[in-house]
Parts: sequence; C-alpha cells; structure tokens
Amino acid sequence: MTKRKYGTNFKLLKINLTCLLLVVSSFTSFSGNIADKTFLISAVNSQNFNNESLWELLQKNNNSGIGIEVAIKSGDLFLKNTPVKFSYFLEKLNSLIQNDASKIIPVFIQFDDNIHLLDSVINASQLASHIFYLPQGEAWPSEEYLIQANRRVIFFARGNFNKTSRILHPVKNYALVISAEEPAKNSFTNTEIEVVSQELMVVDNFEKLNTKSSGRLSMTLVPDYINFLLENWKKYGKRPNFVFVGNEISYFGFIVDQLNSFTWIKGTVKNAGKNLEKVFWRNPEILVTGGHFSFPYRGGEELILTPFAPGFKMTPEQIIVTGEMTIPENYQILANPLNISDNLTGSFDFDGLVMNNVSPGKTFEGNSYSFVQDIKRGSVLRLPENASINLGNPEQYGFRNSSFTVSCFVKFTDILEFGDNAIIGNYESGYRRGLHLILRSGHPYFGLWANDYISNEKLEPNTWYHLAWRYIIETGEQSIFLNGRFIGGSNGHPPFSGTGDIHLGSALSSGASLRGYIDNLFIWNRPLGNDEINRLSLDENVHPVKKAIQKSFFTHNIVYFLIAILIIASVAVWIFVFRKRKKKQYFTQAEMQVKDLKNCIELFGEFKAVDNSGEEITELFTPKVKELFLFTLIYTLKSGIGAGINEINEVLWPGIPADKVANNRSVTLNKLRKLLVRFDGIEIISTIGYLQMKMKAPFYCDFVSAYKLCQIPEGLSKPQLVSFFEMVRRGRFLKGTHWPWLDDIRGYTGNQVIDTLLNLATIYQKEMNLTGIEKIAQRILDYDDLNEEAIYLQVWALQKANNLNLAKFSFNSFTKKYETNMGEPYPLNFQQFNQHFEKGFK
Repeated sequence: MTKRKYGTNFKLLKINLTCLLLVVSSFTSFSGNIADKTFLISAVNSQNFNNESLWELLQKNNNSGIGIEVAIKSGDLFLKNTPVKFSYFLEKLNSLIQNDASKIIPVFIQFDDNIHLLDSVINASQLASHIFYLPQGEAWPSEEYLIQANRRVIFFARGNFNKTSRILHPVKNYALVISAEEPAKNSFTNTEIEVVSQELMVVDNFEKLNTKSSGRLSMTLVPDYINFLLENWKKYGKRPNFVFVGNEISYFGFIVDQLNSFTWIKGTVKNAGKNLEKVFWRNPEILVTGGHFSFPYRGGEELILTPFAPGFKMTPEQIIVTGEMTIPENYQILANPLNISDNLTGSFDFDGLVMNNVSPGKTFEGNSYSFVQDIKRGSVLRLPENASINLGNPEQYGFRNSSFTVSCFVKFTDILEFGDNAIIGNYESGYRRGLHLILRSGHPYFGLWANDYISNEKLEPNTWYHLAWRYIIETGEQSIFLNGRFIGGSNGHPPFSGTGDIHLGSALSSGASLRGYIDNLFIWNRPLGNDEINRLSLDENVHPVKKAIQKSFFTHNIVYFLIAILIIASVAVWIFVFRKRKKKQYFTQAEMQVKDLKNCIELFGEFKAVDNSGEEITELFTPKVKELFLFTLIYTLKSGIGAGINEINEVLWPGIPADKVANNRSVTLNKLRKLLVRFDGIEIISTIGYLQMKMKAPFYCDFVSAYKLCQIPEGLSKPQLVSFFEMVRRGRFLKGTHWPWLDDIRGYTGNQVIDTLLNLATIYQKEMNLTGIEKIAQRILDYDDLNEEAIYLQVWALQKANNLNLAKFSFNSFTKKYETNMGEPYPLNFQQFNQHFEKGFK
C-alpha cells in the first residue's frame, strides 16, 4: 500500500472532523451553566483572521470560543502582528452573536498594558450591551439566563496588565490553568493551591499534547486527548471548560462530543452556607478541589467519593454512585467543625509540672529543665542548652503513619545562625524515622529525615511566637504556621515511621537544644484546620477529654451481655431449624447478602468498621491497631490456628528490642480488644504462642465470607456467584492500605476475584445482562487494568448496546495503556480482538 503524504492525510481528516463538528454543534442544551460546558478556544491571528472557513466554523459551532493577542500601536489597539484593528475584530464578533440568538461565546484577550484602554474600546462598540460580567466570588448563572438577558459574550483577560476592569475577567481570579505541554502535577505547592477554589478550568496548548505519535494525527489518537482531559477532570474536580487548540480547531471536533458522552457527578462542600476553599479526597486519582466539585462518571462502574478537610467532619462521609441509581443533579455535603479537643493526644500546660492532661498521672523524665514565671505568659517551661524531657513512645501521640498536628508557644533566648534550635524530636536517623520540629538557622523547619520542608520566615530571639506543624497523610502535606498564619509547606511527603521516644527540647541524637522557653504544647493525631490553628495562636483554651473508658465499662458490658444472650438464643434456634440441610451448603443466600450495615467490618474497598449500634468507628482503628487486627484475621483464615507471636513481632515491630516489642504488642492488643467489645460475635484470643480471631454470627466481614466461598471445592452456583459479586463490589481489597506483608494475600484475593467474576460473566452473557457485564468488567479492571478478558466484556457489552464508538474508544484506551506499560504495540486490532475473544467466551 502506498503511503499518503502527511498533508493529504491531515486535510482528509480535517474534512471528516469538520463534518462531525457540525453534526455535534446542531444540538445545544441550556440546562447547566458555564462550569458545566466545554468550549474549544481557537486562536485568531495573522494566519487565519481572513479565513472565512474559520469564521463559518465559529458561527456554526456553539461549543467554540476565541483567543486573541492585542497590542498598542500608534495609540490604537490592534490584533498583535496584524494591521487589523481591535475595533474591527469586535465588529466580526458582534456578527457572530447577531446571527444566532442562542450563541454564547467566551473571548480570551492576551494584553500587557493598561486594561482601561481595552474597556474603553469595548464599551464604545456594539457589543457593549451583550457583555456579561461576573463579580469575583459569585456563582455563574445558567446558560438560559445569559440567553434571555442577551448577555452572551464573556471576556477574559490574560497577561501583565494593570488596573482593574468591570468588563474583563482576569483568568487567574476565575480559573485553574493547566498546560497540555507540561508534565502532569502530582502535588501542589501551598502557594499554588489557592487557585483550586476557582470554579473553572483552562487547558492551554492542547494541540501540543505529547501523544507519542509517529508524526501524523489519526483517529486512533483520540484516547490520548480524551484521557488527558478525563484525568485532569478527575484530578482537580473541574470539567475542562476552555480548551485552547491554537489554529487547529477543525481537527478537534470530537472532543466535546466525547466529553459529553460521560455523566458527571457535581456538588458542593459547604460550611455555614459557604463553599470550603480547599477539599481533599481519599481517592488517589484526585489531587485537591475547591468547595465546588465535578467528576466524570461512566455508567456501569461503582464510584465512591470520600471528601475530607482538616478541622471538619463531612455529612455524608461518602458519595456512592452505582449504575442502577438516578444521579442527583447536585450533591450537597455539609462540613461541620470538629471540637478542637477531638483526637487530642498530648496536652502540656507546664503549670509547675510536666503532665499530659489527656492522661493525668503519668510521669516524664528529663534533665536541666525548670519552671519560671514569664511576664506575658505566667508559668512556662525553661529548656536551656542540653536540657530535654522524654515524652515517651510516638505511638501514644499518634505520630506514626498518621496525620498529626503539633502546636506550642515558644521563645528563644539564643537562635543559632548556623545550627538548630529543637522544639520536639527523636534521636533516630534514617529516611522517615527522624522527627525534628526545629528552627534551622532561625527558619521554622519540618523534618522527617531526608523528607523535610523549611520555611523562608526567620525568627528573632526573645520574642514569643506561636508555631504549629501539620502533616496530612492522604496528601503528604507538611505545613508550618507562625502566629496562626500559614508560612509555607509542600505535598508528597511519606509519613513518619520512627519508633524512638519523643523528646521535648531536643532532637537529632541530642545534637540540637531548644535554648529558650515553651508553653502550651498540644499534639493531635489529626490535621487541624487553618481556623483551628489560628484560634490556638490567640490562646484559645483547649480542654482535653480525659480517658474515662473504665467508668462506663461495666454499664456497657451489661447491655452487651443482654444483647449477646438474645443473639445466642436466636442463633441456637436457627441452627436447630436448619441443621438438616446438606452439609456442603456453605452459605444460604441470606447469609451471603448482608443488608444491615451494623456489626460488620468490610475489607473490600477502604477499611470500614461499623459497631453493633450502627456507629461507624473506622477512625478508632489507629494504623497499628488495624494492622494487628488484619494480620491476626488473615492468618487465622489461612492456617486455622492464628498468627504466631514471633511472626507478629517481626512483621509489625521490626528492629525493636524484645522488651519493648512485648510492651508495644500488649498495649496494641489491649486497644484492639476494647474496640472488638463494640461488636457482637468476634473476639481475639491468646493460645500457646498464637493470637487467634474467633468469629460467629451475627458478626459479618465481607472478606471472610468471600474467602470461605472460594474454598468450596465443587465451585459456586449462580446465587453464590451473585453474592460473591455483592461482597467485592465496594472496590479493591483493602484499598489505600499498604503494608508489604499484605502483598501475598492481596495477589491471591485479586486472582480469586477475577476468576470468580469471569465465571459469573459467562452466565450474564447468555442472559444478555449488559449492565451486569459492564459492572463485572469494571471491578476486574480495578484489580488488573490490562486484563484482556475484562476489556473484551466491556467492548462486547457496548457493542450489544449499539454504542460502537464508545466500544472503540475503550479498546483504543486499552491499547495505548498496553503499549505504555509493555513497551510494545498491542498485537491485535479492534476486529481481530473481537474475533479472538469471542471464541473463548462461547
């Protein structure tokens, strides 16, 4: 076959895509606002201003906008590097909206001078009465409103201009800007993160996206473009609203159509009626969003969104979207402020003694410290050079593998110019193990050993400062606050994992001292919100909730005992009635499908625990308590006798002396047992050299039930297969939980899920259950995103639903991902792929 020249190929594609563009643009919906739309922004410049085909395309396409550069020449405004006056461009623009009363068009102007000059020319034009301007902070109105009010031209301004405008919207104040030319961000600096609250998103240089092509544009590259937009839509929680395509708008007509084929989940996260400025999500593919969010969703998959923001409790805690449900037009999440004493683990006021007011009675050893009366603060702790106090194991404060916040007032008598002043730290070295919250050469410093952040602020001696250090495990954010004000931070830092004792006034193997005074030291094993930290800097009182578990223990146990008696009686009756059933009938349908979300621990998806009263207590399982629970549970299932004590010690507390391991294990086991008291039908018992998990009804664990189903030697019936699918549909096994010892059971579980669901898929194919097939494929791809059988099921279901374009899109996305991961092209084309796998599924 003779190869066509590049230019010929490009022109043919241009004709095809232009036809597609015109078909797509013939349908217009006015149901949303600007934030719900995508516009292709075409450059208008010296190369194409006189091209009538471009103006015809802009006229017919209701998803298009314009980008221009304007410069001053001889006291007048011109399109840059052209003889075209800006006023003439405005006349052409006016013609576009006069010829179509439903047309809304965004216009982006690059300008580097006094913006009042632009204002004056625009105000003198016929467009003046058709311009819409939105004051910063207000929500965008609906398209219907813009059309009815005949305010259908929206101007945005970019560049190094001065003055302010009541016509043009500065892009930086209204939109997050990303570039298709630059590497994707996996984190934000905290100065950049301020822009996430903007409702709109601009994508620059889209035509320059690196598609790893061989030099010619082809429809097979559609997945690269669409996937880039979808990934960033998910990452920032904003639909790509303005996609800049340079002079190539005619080649990108498929973009809007493809994006519109996806449903989107949108909503707000509010506190006291106002959107939060910054919202994090416990979803690895999401970076951070503002209080207004939008995410793409393809029907058939299950989507679980879990928002969080330091200092707030979310209601609801999750948004769960499934293929069967009707998706609300708008989700509303309420962010309720936490009590500042919530998750407080350390409270030291230094009023004449060193005592943790959270756990009174415990003593702390130290040297060379004293208490003095300060004129401003009263009784404070003095820690001169070489003075320190041992505050004990980091686990009791929740430092290890967790979010945390440390807050204190501090005054330094001597700040080292070439050294460190230590506030709090330990004596360990090694990546992530050496905690040191210090001043380095006078600059506040957040150190986790080769995993650090230093602020640009420099402190002065003999001045009281309020300092706070905050770590957020979900984003890896290290932040420092001075006198209630954020002074710097960065994302992407792994958590602290050290085990050495925490010292006050000393760090880095005793190499750094405080050299001053400290007051009101507080520690939390959660990230505080900015407002909470600001209130602390104003000396807000923090009243610790003293541990009082023993006080109500007896009362609670009476209730639990009575409930247990009723449950045991019920179970006994059940056994009597059904004991004559076949011995190999491992589960009834009722057992396999648990609808009551009480008294259960779920391991598919993110770890979730709901006690016997229906209260979710997931957060009470600290990382080490959760690890001990999982280790014991899994080894009990695998061996039948439980987890060996020696193996627990080696895996959960590596490198720690035997005497300390025994103490740590005892403390953690005691915490776990106190939590398990809140469930009926589960306990952890000690046998000779082992810990064993004992479970019985009514306690339910999805993983335990699924694991036992997989042990049935004769295979599963259809009802059992359906029940297995219900158990695993929340997501991957222990999503978001990462310990190396989990790799084996995670691999085993993934293989079992894939094999079992493929068996169910063959049944669904015969029944033509297309929705079921789509869900099964999505769940398999959660475990193995290059699973060919799952891709075939997805493609097969889409073709049976007469959605050939989306089927090809799914296949093309798979082949691109295959080539990226495997380093070679996928060996089959779309037709060969269908033929190959059709035989295997018959």
